[in-house]
Amino acid sequence: MDTNQLPIITELDAARIRELATRLPDRAERLSALGELIEMVTHEAHIVPSRRVSPDVVTVNSIVSFRDEVTRSVHKVTLVYPQDMSIGERRISVLSPVGRALLGQSVGGSSKVELPDGTFRQIRVLDLHFQPEAAGEFTR
Repeated sequence: MDTNQLPIITELDAARIRELATRLPDRAERLSALGELIEMVTHEAHIVPSRRVSPDVVTVNSIVSFRDEVTRSVHKVTLVYPQDMSIGERRISVLSPVGRALLGQSVGGSSKVELPDGTFRQIRVLDLHFQPEAAGEFTR
């Protein structure tokens, strides 16, 4: 995450992320990723009511474009909960390294992402095409 800014998470997203622990199968990599996400939500994030989140903050079910600052490649994805993930539809889970890095970031913000091979990349949020809260969808 940007060192200047804490990730901003809605109360609904925070509650649903905490709830994931009771619903996910006991797979070690998912539990590790979930633990990291819960740690971020619990200790590093600024939690706000859904109606008060800024329209430029990536929340769950947002459609966002980001750039890999090393390769300069741009990706457009929807950030979703694990059960809604679909690689073919470019729907990435909040449990993925990129998903965790995007959640709570503002447009223009950047995050460091650890890739499966142990290397790190910096990604930057370029555009937020859709955010449920900005569209008046507070229970999505």
